[in-house]
Amino acid sequence: MAHFGTGHTGMVVLRQLLQRDDLELVGHLVHSPDKVGKDSGVLAGGDPVGVTATDDFGAFCALDADCVTYLATDFGRPIDEVIDQMCLLLAAGKNIVTTTFVRLVYAPSLDPETLEKLQSACTTGQSSFFGTGVSPGFTVDALPTYCASLCAAPGQVRVAERILQGTYEDPLSFAALGFGRVPDGDLTNIPADHWAPHFAGTMAMLADGFGWQLDEVLGYQDLALADRDYESAAGSIRQGTVGSVRLRFEGWVDGEPRLLLSWIYTMPDDLRDGWAPPLPRESAARRFTHITIDADPEIAVTVELTGGELPGVTATASRAVNAIPAVCRAAPTVHTALDLVITPA
Repeated sequence: MAHFGTGHTGMVVLRQLLQRDDLELVGHLVHSPDKVGKDSGVLAGGDPVGVTATDDFGAFCALDADCVTYLATDFGRPIDEVIDQMCLLLAAGKNIVTTTFVRLVYAPSLDPETLEKLQSACTTGQSSFFGTGVSPGFTVDALPTYCASLCAAPGQVRVAERILQGTYEDPLSFAALGFGRVPDGDLTNIPADHWAPHFAGTMAMLADGFGWQLDEVLGYQDLALADRDYESAAGSIRQGTVGSVRLRFEGWVDGEPRLLLSWIYTMPDDLRDGWAPPLPRESAARRFTHITIDADPEIAVTVELTGGELPGVTATASRAVNAIPAVCRAAPTVHTALDLVITPA
């Protein structure tokens, strides 16, 4: 195993890799100069493991490693740079499991040229590629598709997710969602053009998983304002500024909205925005996912992630690490959650 990335999720992945008896870390690539030359175990907050972090991509690419967990961020980097780097690793014979660049959770949704680059690199290196995550990557796309195997004639699919972000410390997420700003227009049905590319893979995975052809995808954004002042590690939210954001997407099939997905990002934990799913007062969960499939029989599933400040991050990391054995066994090509079965061991 070799690992790339020491951001929040990347560090959780690194710790999990070091805890697994069936995996051996042989290399670690970092960007920050202050991490170069340090032992990976120490960087992860534990004892030395004898692996020294490097910023030499060429040396990293030349390592004798079966798989690379690619957790380097795509923020502030051209996507072509990310893809080209992944292709070099794949062509060098290294399988890749990644949570970087959310469109990669369903690579068939990429433009044909980019998909062909990944597939060609897999062929050259006889390697496999798998993009994953918690949402997108599992709860809102793969899981509903798996659940639908229990029913006949599925009609409409509705997935609503709420993510409590009061414990988040990342100012990038805070700024990207617009928390703490004063709205300069309407609060509902705002076109979500900026966000649509981030969830295109999810919509495509669901449509393909259900055997549907998408006519179009419509996206909207809704805002809820804070009723008082709030402080968080990521930033300040004053009364009357944005405290909760809902993204909604409709996938139309044969003239009907068959896929209805929504994500609610709430910074103050106690802000009541009136959107579904509601915030259960008695629950300690930090993420809630409600899945409903109109079919025979009708299916309703609720997923709650509890434990720690950021269970969604831990779930993302776990999904990636648990995928490693399956990816290493898989045929050399680009895989998705629709064809690769991931188990805990």
